[in-house]
Amino acid sequence: MPITDFLPCTHVSDEFESLSPARRRHAKTYATGLVAASNTTVAGIAREVLPANSQRALNKFFTEYDWDEQQLNHERLEELQKHGEMRRSKDGCIILGGMITEKAGDFVPGVGRFYSGQDLIYAFYADDRTVYPFTFRLYEQQDEDEQNHDIKYDLAREIVTELEEEVGGRRHTYLFDSWFAHDSGLPEHIESYGRDWIGPLRSNRQVTYTGEQMRVDALAELIDTVERDIEHDTDHIWTRKLFISKPGDAKLVIAEKGTNEEDEDNPVKYLVTNKIDAPTAHVIHSYGMRWRIETSFEDSKQDLGLGDCEMRTNEGASRHWHLLMAAYSLVRLDPESSVLGTVRSKASSLRANPEYFLKEAVYSFLSLVRDNGDRGVDDLIEEIDHLFAHSIADANVQS
Repeated sequence: MPITDFLPCTHVSDEFESLSPARRRHAKTYATGLVAASNTTVAGIAREVLPANSQRALNKFFTEYDWDEQQLNHERLEELQKHGEMRRSKDGCIILGGMITEKAGDFVPGVGRFYSGQDLIYAFYADDRTVYPFTFRLYEQQDEDEQNHDIKYDLAREIVTELEEEVGGRRHTYLFDSWFAHDSGLPEHIESYGRDWIGPLRSNRQVTYTGEQMRVDALAELIDTVERDIEHDTDHIWTRKLFISKPGDAKLVIAEKGTNEEDEDNPVKYLVTNKIDAPTAHVIHSYGMRWRIETSFEDSKQDLGLGDCEMRTNEGASRHWHLLMAAYSLVRLDPESSVLGTVRSKASSLRANPEYFLKEAVYSFLSLVRDNGDRGVDDLIEEIDHLFAHSIADANVQS
């Protein structure tokens, strides 16, 4: 189904100095295609978004034209700060982690011989109101015997440096998973900027309690927890400042969900932070922000072509991901003004409602009538049949 114009939310990029008018047209075409096209590859977007002109022109935008995607990203982040719900708050968090896209092939950038996807190290912003991506790095995977985890740690520290020295902002708390909490140097690097962090401990990590070194899960068997109501849940909590093998002195929180005796799934969480004086409820609530990125990944994979990148160069792949981050952010800026309400930032899927297909078909038809006043009635009726036939087919595929 043809998409006859750019989505209104993409017009924000008209003020970005990183793109010339010609480059800006391609960027808006690609962002519109990522959000609204049924096929989010370059070929699919060029076919469905009429302002694209041609697939060749769009390919050249990624592989030959001179534009700075890093500057585009910084302008995107600056634009978000002009909009109330997207503005970073003092209670916000920066989430660091890894994600592997389902992409394979000898010519796909970053895919190793023994791996089935591109490995990204990412940073997201999250608070109680919103979530959106900050930046990312692509980890160049090696053969199975040549994996170097230090490179991933370097990329994570590089992201922190970029956020602190180039992006700036409030004193956010960094969150990361257990992979980055051990031997990465990440907590120390975050502290070098005077920032706080929270991360989980693996059950086999060593802690020192009453002068004795032991595994943290062994410690959990020794201590007496206190029942606390945290965010409408009953937790069994124990917390203490301890020495932990890397990162050293830190606050340890052992939290176990209160469950019925019949429920055997009662996991214990071990959280560690340099926020020594922070209330335990604050530590648990803050780390709970990590779940918000899961819906972001789901939407990006299902509706924005996160795994559809077909670029065969590192530069092309990087530009794809930067434009995807821009599309994700722009969609969330002003969903109410988007064409016929088809772009919804709160939905779990941007195209989950079957009503979407009918509205888009009607909108495309009205656009064709407006732009083709010299065409005959029979010709337009044939075009209507074509549009609705494809709309129904797409709806059936989604169902």
